[in-house]
Amino acid sequence: MSTRSPFVGSRPFDTDDEALFHGRDEEAAALAQLWPDRRLTVLHGPSGVGKSSLLRAGVLPRLGRRPRVDVLPIGGPAFRADFPLAALPDLNPFTFALLTSWYPDESPTRASGSSVSGLVRRNTRTDRYGDPVPVLAAVDHADLLFRAAGHWDRHRIRFAAELAEAAAQHGLHLLIAVRTENLDGLLGLLAGAGMPDEAVARFPLQPLRPAAARQAVRGPLGGTGHPLAASAPELVDELAAGETHVDPALLQMVCRRLWGELSPESGTGIAHLPRALDPILRDHCLTALARTAYEYERLPSGLTEWFRETFGGRSGGVPQTRDMPGTVLRALEDARLLSAGERGGYRLRQARLRPVVRDLGPDPASAPPEPPRLDAAETAFTSGEPELARRRARAVAAGAAGDARLRGAAECLLGTIAYHRGGTAPAVEHYEKAVNAFGAAGDTVRVGMLLAAIGRLRMDEDAAEAVNRLRAALTRLPGDLFVRTSLAQALWYAGRTQAAIAVLDDALSQDGGVPEALRLRGELLADLNRAEPALRDLDRVDHGDRPSTRAAWALARRTRDGPCGLASTEELELAADADDSGPVLLRVARVLRLGGAADTAAGLARRAVNARRPPLPRHLHKEAERLMTQ
Repeated sequence: MSTRSPFVGSRPFDTDDEALFHGRDEEAAALAQLWPDRRLTVLHGPSGVGKSSLLRAGVLPRLGRRPRVDVLPIGGPAFRADFPLAALPDLNPFTFALLTSWYPDESPTRASGSSVSGLVRRNTRTDRYGDPVPVLAAVDHADLLFRAAGHWDRHRIRFAAELAEAAAQHGLHLLIAVRTENLDGLLGLLAGAGMPDEAVARFPLQPLRPAAARQAVRGPLGGTGHPLAASAPELVDELAAGETHVDPALLQMVCRRLWGELSPESGTGIAHLPRALDPILRDHCLTALARTAYEYERLPSGLTEWFRETFGGRSGGVPQTRDMPGTVLRALEDARLLSAGERGGYRLRQARLRPVVRDLGPDPASAPPEPPRLDAAETAFTSGEPELARRRARAVAAGAAGDARLRGAAECLLGTIAYHRGGTAPAVEHYEKAVNAFGAAGDTVRVGMLLAAIGRLRMDEDAAEAVNRLRAALTRLPGDLFVRTSLAQALWYAGRTQAAIAVLDDALSQDGGVPEALRLRGELLADLNRAEPALRDLDRVDHGDRPSTRAAWALARRTRDGPCGLASTEELELAADADDSGPVLLRVARVLRLGGAADTAAGLARRAVNARRPPLPRHLHKEAERLMTQ
C-alpha cells in the first residue's frame, strides 16, 4: 500500500488529484453543464469552501473529455513576479497576469500589448466547418481585485471592461470564481462595464453536507483499511458539532493529520475521537496564529490572546473585530481560521473550533515561518501590501540558491516593488541580480525584459547613458523586441525622435504586429503632428487602459481634424488619468489647446514640466513653455 497521503491537507486539489476528489460529484456535474451554456458564470462561496478544487479536480477533467471545445488553463489576476513592471509602467497588471496564465506559451512581448478580446480572438481555432471552437476560460481568485481600495483602481475598472467585452464577443464562455463577500462588488464592477445582470449565471458553493463529507473521507481511502474509513461518520459528526455543514478545508487538514498518525492496519475505527481531534485543531490554530504574527510583525502571544478573547466566547453572535487591521483578519481567513460573516465581520469557520480556541494557553507554541512561496509574494503585491510582498520575496530569493529561475523571479519582484515605491536605485540593483539569475538559467526572454526595464529606469537620470546601455543590450540580444522598443524610447528621451522611429520601423519590419512597437511609434508620430500614420498605428492596438496612447490618439485626431469645436468631455477626462506623467500631460495640454481650452492647457503644461513619473524629456520643455505663455 502506498504511504502517500490521499488527503491534500491545506492546499487545493489540482487536476492531477481527480481520483482523490470526492463528495462534490453533484456540484461538479452541474457546473460542467452550466459553464459551456452561458457567456458568464460566477462561482462563489466562502473562503476555503473549495472553489479552486472544484474547478481543477472536478470540472476541468469532465470538460477535458468533451470534444469540440477548448478549455484554457485556469487563470488569475495575481501580478507575475517574473515580469519587470518598470519595462512597461502603463501595463495593466491584471490583464497581463490573466493572459499569460491562459496562454503560457504566448510571447510576453505580444501578451503585454494585447487586450483580452484580442488575444482570445487570435488564438481561437475553427472547426472543419469554419466555425469558431467554443473557448472555456476561468478566472480564479478574483478577490484580489478588491483587496486594496485605491490600489490600481483604473486597471481594475479597465480589466472588468475587457472581461465584459470578451464575454460578449467571440465564442468565449467565461467563469469567475470569487468569495461570496466580494460577489456584490464583482457584479457591480461588471455592471459598470456594461455586463447586464441577467447575463450572469450565479453558482453558489456551500460547505459539505454530512453525507458528502463522509464520502470525501471514505472515497480517497479505497481499500486501504485505514481506521479513518470506519470512523468517517463519527469524524464528520464531531467536526460538524451540530452544524448542518462541514468545512472542507478543516476536514482535509484533519484527515491528513490522522492519516499520518494512525496505523493503517487496525481498520477498526478511532477510539476517543474528540480527544484525537482536539490537539490537531489546537496545533492548527497555534500554527496559523504564529505564522500570521510573524508575517505582520506582531507578538504571537498578543495575537493569540486577542484571538482567544474575541472568538473563544460562548456567544453565537458575530464578534467585534474593529480593533484588528483588515489585513490581519484576511490573513486569518486565508489561514482557515475565520470566515467572513454574511452581514460583515468575521466568525470562526467551524463551531467545533470554539472550545479549542477558548482553551488556548497564554504562551503559544512557537511555529516555524511558513516556507517561503513566490505566489504568496505575488498575492501580497497585488493586494496592495508591498512591505509584506517584499519580505516574502526576499525570503524566497534567500532560499533559492539552487534554483536560478526562482531566484531571478524573486529578485525581479523585489525590483518591481522598489520601483512601485519610487526607488530607482534599489529597483535597478534587484533587476540586475535578476538578469544574472535568468542569464544563468538561459532565459533570454526575461533577460531582455529586465534589460529593457533597467534602461527605462536610467532614462530619467541620463538618457544618453540609457541609450548606450540599451545598444549594448541589443548587441547581446539582437532580436529582442523589448530591448528594441526600450532603445527607441531612450532615443526619444534623448531628443533623437527620428532615430527612435527608425529603430521602431526596423523592429516592425521583422514583426509588424508587435503591439508595444506600434504603440510607441504611433505616439511619437502624433507628437510630430503626423496624424494619419499615427492613427494607422494606434488604431491597430488596444489603448483603452494606456493614458499615453489615449492622449496620443486624441492628439492625432485633433491634428487631423483641425481646431473644430470645443474640447469634448472625453478629452477633458484625459487629464484625470495623466497622473504625474510629463509626456501624457503635455499631449493632453496640446489636445485641449486645439480644442480652445487655453487656460486649462496652460495649467497642464505647467504640471508636465514639474512631473516626475516619468519626467518630461528636455527637448519637449520648449513646447510646454509655448503652451504656458499663449
